[in-house]
Amino acid sequence: MKEVLKARQAEILKCMITASTPLDLDYFKERFEKQERTIRYDIGNLKELCGCHGVEIRYQTKKGYYVPATQKTAASKLLVQCEVVAKEGLGDSSEDERFEQLFLYLFVRTDYVTAEKMASAYYISRSTLSRFLGKLESWFDHVFSLDARKALGYRLKGDEIGLRSLAARILAGRFRGSYTAEDWFMLLPAELKSKISLQDVAEISQSIRKLNGRYNIWISNASYLNLLCYCMVCKLRLRMGCIVWGEPLKRGASGTYDEELLMELSATGEGGTSGELKGLSLVLRENGICSQEGFVEEARLDGTIHKVLAYIEEAVGSDSFHLDTLYQDLFDHLKNFLNLSAHGEVEEENSYVLEEVREHYYSYYQLAVKCGEIIQREMELPYHELEICYLAVYLYKNSIQAEKTGKNVLVVCATGKGLSHLLTLRIKNVFPMLNVVGQISPWQLSRVSDLKDVDFVISTIPLEHKLVPVIKISRILSEEDIKRIQDYLKYGNLVDEIPMSQKNEASFSAKEDPFLLREKTLTEDQGLVEAASILSRLILTLLEYTSKFPEKYRMSRDAMLGMVIHMSMAVPRWFEGSSQTEASEEFGREYHRIRKSDPDVFALMEKFFDLVEKTLRVRISISERVAFFLYITEEV
Repeated sequence: MKEVLKARQAEILKCMITASTPLDLDYFKERFEKQERTIRYDIGNLKELCGCHGVEIRYQTKKGYYVPATQKTAASKLLVQCEVVAKEGLGDSSEDERFEQLFLYLFVRTDYVTAEKMASAYYISRSTLSRFLGKLESWFDHVFSLDARKALGYRLKGDEIGLRSLAARILAGRFRGSYTAEDWFMLLPAELKSKISLQDVAEISQSIRKLNGRYNIWISNASYLNLLCYCMVCKLRLRMGCIVWGEPLKRGASGTYDEELLMELSATGEGGTSGELKGLSLVLRENGICSQEGFVEEARLDGTIHKVLAYIEEAVGSDSFHLDTLYQDLFDHLKNFLNLSAHGEVEEENSYVLEEVREHYYSYYQLAVKCGEIIQREMELPYHELEICYLAVYLYKNSIQAEKTGKNVLVVCATGKGLSHLLTLRIKNVFPMLNVVGQISPWQLSRVSDLKDVDFVISTIPLEHKLVPVIKISRILSEEDIKRIQDYLKYGNLVDEIPMSQKNEASFSAKEDPFLLREKTLTEDQGLVEAASILSRLILTLLEYTSKFPEKYRMSRDAMLGMVIHMSMAVPRWFEGSSQTEASEEFGREYHRIRKSDPDVFALMEKFFDLVEKTLRVRISISERVAFFLYITEEV
């Protein structure tokens, strides 16, 4: 039977194997942010396991724990053979995450779950689990109750829509700042990942976008993510048979927005009830979409829009806009706005939107103010500043002048070469109206002071560039990416309302292995082609990781080239294990100094080293790691 190690225990053993000096308890406490008791417990388990395989974990007084040099190779082989449990226990999470994990664990189950099973799933004792469960209801403001039965275990009990809304809120917090189906799937909590597939995420996203396009619905990115998350958990619960019962709905040729979306989520018909529709309609209204009829006099709205169009023709001429499509856009949008207003649910003003419209669409904004006055007077409703901004965007979207104007775009990826050439070809094929003026790296972009001939940037990594707008996409130009660029061409800067500080939390951090380095691990019988392939992906992965460094660590070309050459030369040493005994006490001190002085770079590179070790089944010593850090900090 294969031995099993918790992820933290595996890391402790790895540290001992790669360290050239003994490591004391303070080192492990600081690295893993755990109490001394926990570390001692882990080391005790490791001693027992290693002892069964002839490997010792020794302790040197006043210095710490270590594996004898003569036994490190055996310890390394043992670590490779062990099954490492990637899922961390509750003790390894923040307080928020602990309760969210427990809630989601119960959320995806309809039967009672015993305490023993839950404790085993999260590697905690029953007493610790009982303390968490005792606080679970109050932590979430008693949205649900925890039904506990001595013989059977635990189960969630409460309003179905309330349970879904809570799960959706947790997901939306994880998804904030991500843009593609791949990102959303990668960010799914472990409790949901086996229940929701990437195909589910992509299909739900496409359904929402399709309906938004058909009904001309405008919602912010935050509202879109909220709705996406609710639809995901709704589809999951419907599969589980957790249905809000009511009168069955009839599938017709056409329906309202909420009816069509519900039918998309319940493709087999299990969720087509009036109760489900009522719950979905509530969620839609909370996110700026109202599909209920009967609150707007359509004839009156029709007359109002015709007065608006007449004013536009008089003010700027009939050849400045596509008046037919502008009419339909305004009719659909105003109908939704007025329905929401009738329910007392008007979207709050968004300072980002207001600022962007006034700065980038000022002429359209001025025209929208006059049109807004007509709408306010004719419909006898206060017309909000935010709605005037949206009206300006619809004017821009339907402007003939904007349609004629070609746009210059700059492509940015981690290195400015390789993948960016392929991406550029795809962009040219999909968007022939765009003029791609070049492809560069973030480092090159940071040194460009004049981008007056560039309308916007398409980037495969998060960027903050104040000179021109940036559209973040994946490196493969997926359907989601194409839609995102199309939205920008229609709506301009307003396609993205998420602050940059939140953007940096997602896409990259969701993808630990951006170039699929772990897709194939090397074995002895593989040939030169496979070895060359994985080495090239190894280099691309290194460059991708280094592109995420804070601004002050941007590396020169010489330093970058030196680090790539160093890694190419180091790979044979890693396989031979010749680097394991090179480290000295001086390297150990330098390693710990870098950890404290450059924590951001240290954390990113440690993830890279961990990925390489798992993929190539090698051990990267502290001295090798320090060499990489010295290239990055330009100390060599």
